[in-house]
Amino acid sequence: LADAIGTYAYPRKAIENSASASNDVPALVTARSEGQWRAGLAIMLLADGSDSRALVALSHYICAVNLLGDVPANDALGAPQAPIVALAAAFCVLGYGTSRGVVPRWVSPASCLLNGLQFYLTPKVAWAMYGADGKGASALALALTRRVGLGILLRGIYLGTILAGVSRKDALGAVFAAAALDALRRALSAEAALVGAPPRRAALLVGLPALIAAASFY
Repeated sequence: LADAIGTYAYPRKAIENSASASNDVPALVTARSEGQWRAGLAIMLLADGSDSRALVALSHYICAVNLLGDVPANDALGAPQAPIVALAAAFCVLGYGTSRGVVPRWVSPASCLLNGLQFYLTPKVAWAMYGADGKGASALALALTRRVGLGILLRGIYLGTILAGVSRKDALGAVFAAAALDALRRALSAEAALVGAPPRRAALLVGLPALIAAASFY
């Protein structure tokens, strides 16, 4: 949570080792976005999971806050605000409906998995859908967009396993195992060099979540 807040507050530090960081506005705003979406994931993981309906409602409200947190970035990118505001309002309605028992609990993990996969697998399409590609999306911005997608995917994994009856401990293990696998993918691909991640940090990003996952499953 602290690292995510730090990325949101100081996004330039998150990409300062990249060669294009100094003048890459799309990457800068995406780094900030990744930080606040990751903070939302951390809040969900820290929340009480004994009441699954309350947890799912919270996830909708967190999505609304995250979407509103992306609004200032639209000004820098020249993207329209209306889609983001409308989505934020929709998630508020979903959160309230879930807490009242009107909206099924599975809606949140399903939407997280679908939207997360879109951002993770086709980041360029995601930029175009929200009209944020007017100034172009650099390779660094697209790599950071994949991280946003990963954070959303992890929410879906966590909520889906909780609703499937898996213990909170094992659900956390699944989240950190998925995070470790993605970190391994990044370390073995050109993405690590693109974002300027030193080998020691890349190894830490693989090893730490893997250890937490192993401890959760043990």
